[in-house]
Amino acid sequence: MNDIEYKLNRALFKMDAAGRRRLWTKLSKLINNGVPILDALGSMHARRVENGNPKHPTTLALADWMDKLKNGRRLSQAIDGWVDRDEQMLLAAGEQSGKLDEALTSAAEVMEAKKKIRGAVIGGLIYPVVMMCIAIGVLIMFSFKIIPSFTGIVPDEKWHGIARFMIDLANFSRSWIWLIVAIIIAVITAFFVSLPRWSEGFRIKLDKYPPYSVYRMLQGSTWMISFAALVSAGVRIENALQQLSEGASPWLLARVQSCLRGMRSGLHAGDALAKSGYGFPDLEIIDDLGVYSKLSGFDQALSIIGREWIKESVESIQVMMKVIFGISLLFVGMFVAFMVGGLVGMELQMADIMQTSYR
Repeated sequence: MNDIEYKLNRALFKMDAAGRRRLWTKLSKLINNGVPILDALGSMHARRVENGNPKHPTTLALADWMDKLKNGRRLSQAIDGWVDRDEQMLLAAGEQSGKLDEALTSAAEVMEAKKKIRGAVIGGLIYPVVMMCIAIGVLIMFSFKIIPSFTGIVPDEKWHGIARFMIDLANFSRSWIWLIVAIIIAVITAFFVSLPRWSEGFRIKLDKYPPYSVYRMLQGSTWMISFAALVSAGVRIENALQQLSEGASPWLLARVQSCLRGMRSGLHAGDALAKSGYGFPDLEIIDDLGVYSKLSGFDQALSIIGREWIKESVESIQVMMKVIFGISLLFVGMFVAFMVGGLVGMELQMADIMQTSYR
């Protein structure tokens, strides 16, 4: 592969989260059954070549990893650039603790958790976005097509009541609709840009309420399962937090670093998160961590808490999205009903005006 092909295949492989999840699961089973890592990679690579996929990104990734392993690198080093940062950290932790098979399983679980949470968020956002587009489409159709056909027959000054309001709305929309759409797009863009970057001040309060709370749940739950996986792999809690802070967004970095500062001053993980004042990842989770961090078996408790919260987060996000969907459906329904009612009112008024003019 030349440099361009190499970078393209790395990007394609990194985008294929489902394929990587299956790959980690297979590799974990092979290693757990006593197959050396190089032989396991070679077996999977040979099978893919035999199945007619020699140029597939996964096949090329396996070949690249084998070459690097033969040159003395570890798997966590060989996969650098091919996978997400959290997957690489988990595998590195597994190698350090001698539990690479468990780390691979944890990586697959983290990816599955991310898939469920993102699926809940994306699935919930699709309907409100579609509803908003429908509302804007109805407004444009009425403003540019339907209303002008009425005002072309009857002058504006002869309309009254809801019909007059419809005409004023149409005139306003024709003059400002594209500016309104641009403002909406700008606000949505600013919101998504602010999610990983805005970390302090009023953002701390906004994180308690939708839509910012959805982002907190998304980041907090995936952080929790990654944190639990690292600790279970034998990484010290402070080292795990330090690793998770590397490459983190400014929003997440501020919260993890605050926890680290608290632990370095002598606090347990739960108390450090509570003292930070961010409410991250969740007040109930902080309370649980405060209890379990002072007991033995914290790594196992952390893993259980992480998995339970993943499930609760998905359910909470789904409920939240259903509420947002219901509100958007009600809004669009009322808007369309208002426009249709206004259209009927205009038809009746036009009939009266025409009859009066005829007499």
